[in-house]
Amino acid sequence: MKTYSVDAFVLRMRPLGEADRILTLFSAEHGKLTAVAKGVRKTQSKFGARLDFMARSALTLHAGRSLHVITSARLIRTAWERVVEPELYSLASYVAEVIDGLCEPDLAVPELFDLLTEFQSATAQTVADDAAAPRSLDALRVVMELRILSALGFAPELDACARCGTALGRRPFAGGKAALSPEAGGLVCRRCLDLGSSEEGDTRRSFLIVKLTSVQFEVLRSARDSSLEEGLTTPAFAAPERATQAFVQHHLGRASKALAAAGGRR
Repeated sequence: MKTYSVDAFVLRMRPLGEADRILTLFSAEHGKLTAVAKGVRKTQSKFGARLDFMARSALTLHAGRSLHVITSARLIRTAWERVVEPELYSLASYVAEVIDGLCEPDLAVPELFDLLTEFQSATAQTVADDAAAPRSLDALRVVMELRILSALGFAPELDACARCGTALGRRPFAGGKAALSPEAGGLVCRRCLDLGSSEEGDTRRSFLIVKLTSVQFEVLRSARDSSLEEGLTTPAFAAPERATQAFVQHHLGRASKALAAAGGRR
């Protein structure tokens, strides 16, 4: 079928020629797609904001030899009409980068599409009411990272040793800290840690061991089952961010460019 319809988010935009743009999309029906929006950079383009970053639109695409071409677009929702906060844009850029980097093309992940829909709603609430209670984007990022990893089958093991499978209960640590290994896939018991000890501190290395206090570890366990709204309104969820970032970075195979850029602006 050469022409088909999808419901999709815009994850990435790149210029093509003088007036076109290549878009990375994440759709409900086909997962990650790459498509061309012809003439979208012209001031008179009828697509315009319908294909803006993180907008959700109903699209009609024509399958070409190498790239799909967008032939129609109807905006469903955008969370960005009132957003001018750089931290919020940085968070959305990070989420888009992680999903783009971890997902294979043309592989539908309905749970991840639903998560993007929830993320769009949660971020819209940060600007919906100036009198709202303080909200934490760092905590929201931690919950989002855990939910993305879970949707893709990469959720860190937090209840048993990821190496030997020993159930570790509520106190899986010695000396007041829990050790987690992105390479092992989660929590590592003291015995396995002694068998293959690693240095803590270099987040660029796949053998990194991240150590969390008992309080941070229990927060991590709570955050994995939380909604994005709960993450947004629970600043304490930011506590284990070193661990969640280490797991995402391990699966990406590199440091996040969006996080690095955001750090440079602080």
